[in-house]
Amino acid sequence: MLRRTIALALAGLALAAPPALADSHWNSQMKDATATASRSAGGCSIQPGRHQGSLYVSCNHKEHATLIYSFPIRNGSQIQGKPWCGVTWGGLADVHHSWKLSGGALRVTVTVANGTALLSTVSVGYYTK
Repeated sequence: MLRRTIALALAGLALAAPPALADSHWNSQMKDATATASRSAGGCSIQPGRHQGSLYVSCNHKEHATLIYSFPIRNGSQIQGKPWCGVTWGGLADVHHSWKLSGGALRVTVTVANGTALLSTVSVGYYTK
């Protein structure tokens, strides 16, 4: 159900795009939280969650975990405009994410600090010409 909701939200973003992107193609990708390209525990505990593909991250004060997800840009295209990215999670922690284009991939960095979080999915969406 959650994945359908995200897919519908991404479709809505595609329909609400500005006319300048009319000749562009909308791409979206989603990965389970366990599908990291790299992880740094930073003193935190990172364990598989109860649900398949989820991660349970627990950090004490002054600790933070960094998880990096890599999404290949489809068809070797260049991204037009600003990509969208999101993280599905629950819990009581500080969870932040950022993105960066690097070597034909869109890399999303997720940082968890000050508490516990159950990460489920990481998603991206972007336009290409």
